[in-house]
Amino acid sequence: MKKEVVSKDVHRIKILIMSMLILIIGGISYSWGLVQPYIMEYYSVDTSFASIPFSINLGIFVVGNLIGGKLQQIFSTQKALYIGIFMKCFGLFTSGFVPAGAPWLLIVTYGIIVGIGGGVVYNTLLTAMQNYFPDKKGMATGFILCMMGISGFYLSPIINYILTHYSLKLMFAALGTMAFVAGMIGAYFVKDPSADYVQKHIAHKNIKVNHSMQFAPQQMLKTKQFYLITFSIFLAVPGFMLINPQFVLLGEERLITDAQALTAVMFAAIFQAAGRLSVPFLSDKLGRTNLLFFIFLFSALSIFGLAFVKGILYPVLFVALAFFYGGVMGLYPSLTSDYFGLRHAGINYSLVLIGFGTASILCPILIRAVKGTAMGPSLSFAIAGGAAVIGMVLVILLRKYPHEEIASLGGEKHQP
Repeated sequence: MKKEVVSKDVHRIKILIMSMLILIIGGISYSWGLVQPYIMEYYSVDTSFASIPFSINLGIFVVGNLIGGKLQQIFSTQKALYIGIFMKCFGLFTSGFVPAGAPWLLIVTYGIIVGIGGGVVYNTLLTAMQNYFPDKKGMATGFILCMMGISGFYLSPIINYILTHYSLKLMFAALGTMAFVAGMIGAYFVKDPSADYVQKHIAHKNIKVNHSMQFAPQQMLKTKQFYLITFSIFLAVPGFMLINPQFVLLGEERLITDAQALTAVMFAAIFQAAGRLSVPFLSDKLGRTNLLFFIFLFSALSIFGLAFVKGILYPVLFVALAFFYGGVMGLYPSLTSDYFGLRHAGINYSLVLIGFGTASILCPILIRAVKGTAMGPSLSFAIAGGAAVIGMVLVILLRKYPHEEIASLGGEKHQP
């Protein structure tokens, strides 16, 4: 099928801005904690059940990325976006109409449909940005990832206001409307670049990264680099996901007030978004694996500090950890295409995200499991810190196989 393209002189900054507009409610999952009490009240369910749609959404998001990568091989970028946007908005609208007697339908509407649609949109936008910015992949993907973090920050008061003054149904309808209008406007401008755009831009900018070999998914799966990258992103998740849910609960024990704890949570959202933007941007200059190593190192130090400190250092280290978590998550899209090329970037990155999805599902289970142990929450800190240390080791191993040499492993030869 012939893809619709735009000319090579397109203003790519406009493409980036429109891509960010599409993600106007991209961080809705970060605000699920506000929605959950209303789910419990309206559907008469307990906390465990009310958290299931969120957990399913997080896990199925990876499946959406896989589907998004495949859709980009069949349709144009714009059509893949339209499919993902429609699914996400349909899931949000129908979530508002789930009857009180059938709360399990939320698992289908919000958990599965919204999760898949969000994954398709996310993967398609990241791939498009790397094609438009082959010389500044970290910067471009950083803006996309930052938008998800920022949207989670400004959505919280909007969601809280609608839930407080109106209803759960109106909240889902409002978010669905915002996503649909912004998505349709943004997707109208996000089309595929011309066939020779990437190669000409690489030549013009004199990019040193070897793009002569482009790995198809089945070829990538045969490389040790894929497993080092995927397992390292798996180990990057526990550092924040194990500690974040327990941060406020441990506040009194760590001698901070409720106001200080809530302020730290707000700053953590801001700093996580800042990490998603600034760290990928710096990686264009300083190197992905170089920064990834230090991010794992500083994360480990922050986690081990959080296990012992009290007073104001406790929220300070938590905010720092949020920054490092945002930064490390922002590096992986560009890191993956550095090693395996841009041609199959969408589906290749979705396979790497299996590590993220697996860890995201396991962390809530782990939090519940450690509560019954003698160490309690301290065991969560130990596991998170240990994961960060092992992540450092994997990055050291990864640096032994620079992406400039991966062509010797046998990828596809590039054909513009």
